[in-house]
Amino acid sequence: MSVTTMRIDDRLIHGQIVTRWIADAQADTILIADDMAAGDATQQMLLKLVAPANINLLIKTINEAAQLLASSELDDKKVLLMLRNPATALALCNLGFHIDTINVGNISNARSETGRKKLLSFIFVEAQDVECLKALAAKGIHLDIRAVPNDKSIDAMELLKKY
Repeated sequence: MSVTTMRIDDRLIHGQIVTRWIADAQADTILIADDMAAGDATQQMLLKLVAPANINLLIKTINEAAQLLASSELDDKKVLLMLRNPATALALCNLGFHIDTINVGNISNARSETGRKKLLSFIFVEAQDVECLKALAAKGIHLDIRAVPNDKSIDAMELLKKY
């Protein structure tokens, strides 16, 4: 499989991705599967500015990403797959993509009208996030919470017992 790491992080590309996760994933390609980013030229420009020059950056809708991942086009690549939130990850998996482990990174408290419950300093969830994470786990996917690769892994299902 071409995807070496799949990560949920609402910031998509930022310092930790550039300095830690690309190397940990041994990635030569970042695939962002996100309808909002795929449809926003300004967001695409910003993501291209922060991506390292030696990394191939692809920004696709969820449907486009599912089709790309199902094809053989990325077979010779090592891909860091980035998603904005648990709902996006679940949507991609519901379209047929499967991976054994998803890294759950930053889920911020921003953009929430209903408020989010703080589980960790970088994980804030609301009911929809919890439902989507549980649905991913029900598909047999291990949900590994770590901010950076060398952090101790936290099992998301154990953490969600606090919700």
